[in-house]
Formats: sequence, C-alpha cells, structure tokens
Amino acid sequence: MLDKGFAGIGVMAVLRVAIVALLVLACLQIILPFLGALTWAAIIAISAWPLYLRLTSRLHGRGKLAALLVVLLLGLALAVPLGLMVMTLTDTIPHLNSVAHELAGVTLPPPPAWLSGLPLVGESLSQYWITAQNDLPGLLAKLKPWINQAVLWLLGRGAVLGISLLEIVMAIIVAGLLLANGETLWRTAERVINKLGGASASELPQVVARTIRGVTTGVVGTALVQTILCVIGLLIAGVPGALALGFLCFIIAVAQLPTLLVWLPAAGWVFYTGATGMGVFLLLWGFLLVNTIDNVLKPLLISQGAKLPLSLIFLGVIGGLLAWGIIGLFIGPTLLAIGFTLFQFWLNNDEETEAEA
Repeated sequence: MLDKGFAGIGVMAVLRVAIVALLVLACLQIILPFLGALTWAAIIAISAWPLYLRLTSRLHGRGKLAALLVVLLLGLALAVPLGLMVMTLTDTIPHLNSVAHELAGVTLPPPPAWLSGLPLVGESLSQYWITAQNDLPGLLAKLKPWINQAVLWLLGRGAVLGISLLEIVMAIIVAGLLLANGETLWRTAERVINKLGGASASELPQVVARTIRGVTTGVVGTALVQTILCVIGLLIAGVPGALALGFLCFIIAVAQLPTLLVWLPAAGWVFYTGATGMGVFLLLWGFLLVNTIDNVLKPLLISQGAKLPLSLIFLGVIGGLLAWGIIGLFIGPTLLAIGFTLFQFWLNNDEETEAEA
C-alpha cells in the first residue's frame, strides 16, 4: 500500500511538472515573435529611467505624461532617422548603376609606390590596381554579377528592414508602458533576482542597469550623434544617397569601427566631381567633428557603465544584426555586455566568498 501511495505521489509530481513545463513552453511560443522588441523595450526603459524621473519631477508627479514625452523624444531621435535612412536605400540603387557606368570611362593613374610596400597585401593590391588601369571596363564586367547579387539581396531584405522598423516603433511604445509602471516592475525584478541568487545578488539589479545605460548611451548614443553629423556633412557637400550612407555609418560606428570608412570615400567622390572646396570641407568636417566627437562623447556617456572590451561590442553588433536585423544593432552588444558583467560579478562574488572562508 505504501509503495502504491508513493507511486501515486510520484506520478502527480511528474504531472504537475509536465503541466508547468508545457505552460512555460506555450507562453514562450506566444512571446517569441515579439521577443526582440520586448527585449529592446526593456533596454530602452532602463536607459531612459533617469530622464523619466527628471521629467516626472518637473511635471509634478504626472508619470504617464512623462512616459509619453519620453516615447515622443525617442521616436524623434531614433525611429524617424533610421526609418528615413532605410527608405532611401532603394532610391540609391539606380544611382549606383549610373556611377558604375561612369567609372567604366575613367582612366586610372599608375599605382602609388607605397602601395606595393604594404605588408602581406601590398603586392596583390598593386596588381589589382594595374589590372584596373589597363582594363577597367573588363574588371567592372567581372564584378557586375557580384554587384547584381548584392543589389538583389538588398531588395530581398527590404521586407525584413520594414519589420525591424516596426519592431523599433513597438519597442519604443512598450518602453513607455514599462516606464509608467517602472517602480512596480523594478521591485518585482529585485524580488525575482533575490529568489534566484539570494542575498549575494542584492546589488545585481543596479549593476545590470548601469551596464545597460553605459552601452546604450555610450555606444549607441555616440554612434547616433556621429551618424547625424556625418549625414549633415554629406548633405552639405552634395553627396548622393546621404541618408543611406548615414545608415551604413551608424552600423560602422556602433561596431566601433572608424567612420572614415564612409565619409572618406565620399570626400574622394566629391574631389572626383571637381568640387574641390566641398571636398576639403567634407574632409575637415569628418576629421575635426565626426571623428573627434567620438573621443569626447563616449568617455562621458559610458563612464557610469562597465568597461567593456571593444571585441565584445563588435561581436554583439554583428551577431545581433544577423539574428534580429536592425533591432539587433542595439540588442546584441547590450545582451553580451550584460552577460559579461554577470560573469564578472559571479567571479568576484566567488573570490569574496573564498576570502571570507
């Protein structure tokens, strides 16, 4: 009888666990399509929390109005510029074809002497230059199938870009709802973390919040400022497809690569068209403003967050872009930064425990 009673209890326990597991899987299946937007909404809400508190104080405690203002500000600062940049990608494709036809009639000068002296790649680059000098139309004809494939890929990704923009808009709206209920949600998060990690994890919510704010304001914020400045310079210089180039500049800046990869070739094109004054302007604008602002803003904005290796941010940007599209530019480096911070917190906590023992 006892064995049957224990068996019955065991079956009931397994049944309860199975029901809970099925419920969790069903909830995850429902949330999965919105997981990227919800994750980004949480990141935005945590990053904008200090601004929300200041606005609430100035509005005499009207938290919902402060959350609405934050949503509108984020929409103007983030969703609108990115939307304009993405929508101009299709407009630049016909222009790229006309530029390719114009290049076919260009005669290149001999390769510079220093090019062949570059380590590892110097000889190959010099040989490619000579080939292009002797038969540039033939070289462009060989590259044309690759260019066509790239154009078709860009057109095919247009729908994905549109969905990513909708996710960004949705994330900003959900972030406003999270801000309006921020204190309750923060207390719930603290209780969950204390349940999982015990008393030693009491400081963990603040550590994670500082990390998120450091990445979003220091990395993404600086990249957005650099992108706006770059686009302004390109528009003044009359570079076609300035908004599309700005989108590329944003990706490069978030990945911690130099933005001169965008505006320096654009300045070369301006010089090629004969607008020497505008070419000089774009070079000065890029070197003195777009590049310099990175060295000034980033240390100021990221000072409250954790110091993160640039390789981690780069991997987060590329991996996030491949996994979630445009929205992954923000989610990828932030999630990796959180994981890296939690790993450091765990290591430091173990060292403190060993020292006390």
